Amino acid sequence: MKSFFALLLASASLFAATPNVGIVDDQEIFKKYAKATDLQAEIRKSEESAQASVNERIKAVEQLQTELQGVDKRGQDPMLSENGKKAVAAEFQQKNATFQQRRAELQTFVNEARNAIQQRVGEMNKQIVADARVQAEKVAKAKGLNLIIGKAPVLFSDASLDVTEDVIKELNATYKASASVAVPTITTAPVAPVPAAGDKPAAK
Repeated sequence: MKSFFALLLASASLFAATPNVGIVDDQEIFKKYAKATDLQAEIRKSEESAQASVNERIKAVEQLQTELQGVDKRGQDPMLSENGKKAVAAEFQQKNATFQQRRAELQTFVNEARNAIQQRVGEMNKQIVADARVQAEKVAKAKGLNLIIGKAPVLFSDASLDVTEDVIKELNATYKASASVAVPTITTAPVAPVPAAGDKPAAK
């Protein structure tokens, strides 16, 4: 009997020491947190702008390639004089140098644009996680929770443990309050023209 009661007391002590746990679905936060959706929309606009610039540069490179092929074809004319061949060869060399330069600049632009977007995504993720951590702590204190963990690594959790909506509610309330404090400024700045081939992408 003593061993039974000892086991019962040990089990009760273990249960009492078990922390009150909450679960947060980070994917839902990225979908429903207004700040996250706003930042994602801004990043999509940056991606579209970068892609438009890339497309313009691709057209320019393709045009140079077409011109280069035309010069090469003229250089193969058997009726061309020696002086004519030399002139065509010089023109081909010049256009080929320009073509190679523009193609290298295009690749550099693509790499820089991709890196800039990836950096912005990384910064956004850090901001959202930091905001969620602050509001999760607030929810935990309000609900008497000792621990809040992300849903992703959890294989199973009871729905009663999910506090995602509570955290999202606090996130949106705080974001809305901070946005209402800012005084909007209306500007009529002209739209920046598409940079010429070879320019580096503007910092977003």
